[in-house]
Amino acid sequence: MTPTSAHIRFDPDGMTGVDTALRLSGATHIQCYTYDDHPPILVINDRHIQVSVTVPGADGATAEDLETAQRLADAATRYLTDLERRIAAQGPAAEGAAA
Repeated sequence: MTPTSAHIRFDPDGMTGVDTALRLSGATHIQCYTYDDHPPILVINDRHIQVSVTVPGADGATAEDLETAQRLADAATRYLTDLERRIAAQGPAAEGAAA
């Protein structure tokens, strides 16, 4: 199994980026926290990496935030659909292991 990892890149002027690879497993914690008075926060914790996803404005959500969330949901749906297809192609033994 390939573990979750993060790499920080530097150039002479300082940090240029962070490359994080989340390898989701049964030990990965995924939560969505919702509140009455501010936008939700989606949190993914895997080993030493924590990712929090929310909107840029703490005051509320915008139509652009909703469009971005829809793109995230669409990508997650494609991810799920492809994993389901792969498990189904492997047969009943793989389906039992996925349950």
